[in-house]
Amino acid sequence: METRKAPRIGINLTIHSKIPSEHKQKFALISGMNFDAQIVDISILGIGMFSKYFLPKGLILELNMEGQYFGISEDITVKAEVRHCTFIKGRGYRSGMQFLNLSDKDKKVITEFINTHERRKEPRLKLTE
Repeated sequence: METRKAPRIGINLTIHSKIPSEHKQKFALISGMNFDAQIVDISILGIGMFSKYFLPKGLILELNMEGQYFGISEDITVKAEVRHCTFIKGRGYRSGMQFLNLSDKDKKVITEFINTHERRKEPRLKLTE
């Protein structure tokens, strides 16, 4: 039975990631401050993604997701914090990212996207906070 705090579905979407300027002194990539990553799952709380870079826990990234994928005209831009990062052979680094400033409008878009594309048969377990 599902025990996550929010519904999550698998997706395959390339996103553009950026290390904000206020974090340049704390962390830098050899390739610069921008990189692409592959989202593998999404919820209103965050995403799971693969990249070719190790991202330390606590690093803040700015993520830009194409709005067309979600059925809207504007892109979704949000800051997210790295919650974990693990190397998976043959895939790269899998990171769990928690959204920090997702707008109510974008929460609604992602919720509708999940509800439309979810294929779950069993009911979700409602967790108390």
